[in-house]
Amino acid sequence: MKKLQILSLVAGATLLASVTASAQAQDVIYVDNPKFVAPLVERWIDEYAKSNPHVQVKRAESSAKADLRFTATASDAHEGADGEAVAYVARYALLPVTTKANPLVGTLGKSRLDKKKLRKLFFAERDLASGEDNNKLNIANPVTVYSGSNPASAAPVYASYFGYSTANLRGKKVSGDDIFLLSAIKKDAAGVTFNALNYLYDTQTRQLKEGLAILPLDVKKEQREALYSNNIDQAIALLEEEKIDVIPAPSIGVVYSREATAAARDFARWVATDGQQYNHDCGFLNPDKKLLALRQQQAPKQILTSEK
Repeated sequence: MKKLQILSLVAGATLLASVTASAQAQDVIYVDNPKFVAPLVERWIDEYAKSNPHVQVKRAESSAKADLRFTATASDAHEGADGEAVAYVARYALLPVTTKANPLVGTLGKSRLDKKKLRKLFFAERDLASGEDNNKLNIANPVTVYSGSNPASAAPVYASYFGYSTANLRGKKVSGDDIFLLSAIKKDAAGVTFNALNYLYDTQTRQLKEGLAILPLDVKKEQREALYSNNIDQAIALLEEEKIDVIPAPSIGVVYSREATAAARDFARWVATDGQQYNHDCGFLNPDKKLLALRQQQAPKQILTSEK
């Protein structure tokens, strides 16, 4: 009996040691990303874990300590810079928005906003001599522009797309995440802003959030029907099919060191292939196929062809 107890204890200790060793052997990957991209990154992490339980993906304390960085301002300049490479894994669209209570929606009517009018609405150009703004949109109703001041805000991307810097943005700056811009315009009947699809729409119901109104844009009739259907899936389908010059749709890239661990490279490779099926669910567009093909031709050692 005593012998059996001893054997049982030995077996238990061996099993415990095996479990402990297995836990210690688990690969850990640290990632960093802008907050508005978090729902998509979290979905990728959850789905990847189902087929890779031996890998644990955690949020890094800082960008410098991350094995992988998801960036919403990814560009070709990242490729090969400082020993890093980038794979483009999604896009996000930025739409100008206000609330249904804003008189501007009715004032604009059929006078829809083209690129020139959007510049006049959102951006100021000061005359050096007089200090006056020479770039105002000629409308009767007062308008207050709200934009993010956080470095991870979409404001720099939106401004750059229209040929400006954030210093040219009119109105009031809102600190913190860009989701707070929606709260700001709901409190101000004259407020307008711009934001990403996944913040403007409820990704569960797939409908535009209550009380919001996308500003009338100068697009073709058939594009207008999809864009103003208030349905995120129709908007995504339209923006993936056609390039609309009044709507920025910048890339999201996963940036990794060329010395990254095999586990980190494998997760990034999974995101760029299997992970794409979750982009739409989370309110994001897939990468531009033509641009992606061109980048892969220019960078044959891209993540999809790199060895583990």
